[in-house]
Amino acid sequence: MFFKEQINPKNLRITLETLINIRWIAIIGQFSTVSFVYYVLKFKFLYFETLILISFSVLVNIYLEINKRRFVTINNFYATISIFYDLIQLIILLFITGGLSNPFSILIIVPTTIAVTYLSRGSSQFIIICSIIFSTVIAFYHMPLPSPKGIELNLPKFYELGMWLSLTIGIIFLGNYAYQLGRDNRVRVGAYNKLEQELNNERVVNSVGGMAAAAVHELATPLATISLVGKELQKQLANNKSTKDDINLLINQVSRCSSILKDIAERKQQDQFISNVSPKELINEIIFSLENKSNKEIIVSNLSLNQRLKMTKKTEISYALRNFIENAIKFSKTKINIEINQKMNSTTITIEDDGKGFDEKIISNLGQPYINSENIKKNEQGMGLGIFIAKNLLERCFSNVTFDNSKNAGAIIKIEWSNSQLANL
Repeated sequence: MFFKEQINPKNLRITLETLINIRWIAIIGQFSTVSFVYYVLKFKFLYFETLILISFSVLVNIYLEINKRRFVTINNFYATISIFYDLIQLIILLFITGGLSNPFSILIIVPTTIAVTYLSRGSSQFIIICSIIFSTVIAFYHMPLPSPKGIELNLPKFYELGMWLSLTIGIIFLGNYAYQLGRDNRVRVGAYNKLEQELNNERVVNSVGGMAAAAVHELATPLATISLVGKELQKQLANNKSTKDDINLLINQVSRCSSILKDIAERKQQDQFISNVSPKELINEIIFSLENKSNKEIIVSNLSLNQRLKMTKKTEISYALRNFIENAIKFSKTKINIEINQKMNSTTITIEDDGKGFDEKIISNLGQPYINSENIKKNEQGMGLGIFIAKNLLERCFSNVTFDNSKNAGAIIKIEWSNSQLANL
């Protein structure tokens, strides 16, 4: 399955504009804070040195703003350098303004959180380690905390130790928490993009088939004309030995081309016939293709009143139904019931198993990625992403997907289309 694939950190791409906007927010916050403390509170510290430091970030951001059209996205390496620069700039600013005694030292957590959200595991660990090392350094070595009238404030050592400890715990805890969220999101997006690529490949193949059919139609007349002219030449030059063999070869090759184009046209017509199937035929085809049925009984019931309605065998629908049926086989005890009901205005496919059913705590959130439940055994990637992708694919095809539990505790998945939408897929 596509959603089981992991994302290669080397291929991660981060939008440059995101990093630029985050840095602008930091610049505005830093400038506003130091200016307020210096001019309004009248605290004495190296104000102009801090402005130089902040101005350097402004220049960096202006340069990136000018060139962001050339680099819409940047890879993991350059994003790591950018975030590492922000960390260094913040550490130097805190060094000038009191180290960890500065209430704004809590902002050391920010570069770490950004790193673990956007970067690979190795880069995130690098930023986390650097954050802890740098915060340790400025805990012992820093300039005096800004104070009114130049009065030097010496806070107790145990207070600074407490600040260092809280920062370290915060960096590790929030970093791990944000990394888990970022990783799940990257896997989900990567799996979804992978599936999109596969579906696009299917569409390309279908479009090539359509182009081939169009080519057959367009080439039929010119080939018939060439064949007719060749036969006329064959009659007129029957006694000309120098051209007789060439004309015969021409006629044979034209006949061969016509035969090839005829085969393509017949194959295209056959593909169109096969691609329009009834819901029951599609379900039976999916069940037949499953590799692991675990010796479980699969019952397909057709309660349709309108059995003439055909549906296009779209890749999205086939993939989603296969996913739901595989889940039903996996979580059922012995039996899976698949019910097809085509009424005058709607078509419904219901998949029901005799397993434990969906956890009542999560049933309202099914279709969202990475749902956790102690009552449902999951594979290594969980059950949430597969259902999320399948549900979204079916909703793209104008269906309504609902999840429920039967009275016997089994899981029920109901997929419903209006017949007008199903016929026009």
